[in-house]
Amino acid sequence: ESLERCISNAKLASANWLLFTLYYFQMLVAYLFDDIELAIKMGEKYIDLDESLHHSPKGSVLLYELKFLYCLTSLAHARRTKEGIWEKRGHESMERVRKLAKDYPSSYQHKLLLLEAESAFNAGNKC
Repeated sequence: ESLERCISNAKLASANWLLFTLYYFQMLVAYLFDDIELAIKMGEKYIDLDESLHHSPKGSVLLYELKFLYCLTSLAHARRTKEGIWEKRGHESMERVRKLAKDYPSSYQHKLLLLEAESAFNAGNKC
């Protein structure tokens, strides 16, 4: 209840960075506890926030982490639902992470490899 109240207060105050942070951490916890549907819902709420937030240098590391987590969550959801739209969203997000891996290899190369392994597993490549 208190999280919902915090989200409502942030919306009323137009505190988009607070909303983003709340959505990110709720998405992360949901993913860790295997609640993929809630994780997807929180990722979608972030996407619905003001577009200027998506490209702001303020908190860019958290923004990059959300892109990685959204990709991982989309691939997990694709595996569960067998719906192609989630595989597509996963691959679109993976392209963003691929760029991050090129620009910041020590921070994102290993994450890209994890995403590629998840994608390969979804495609039936279990080696």
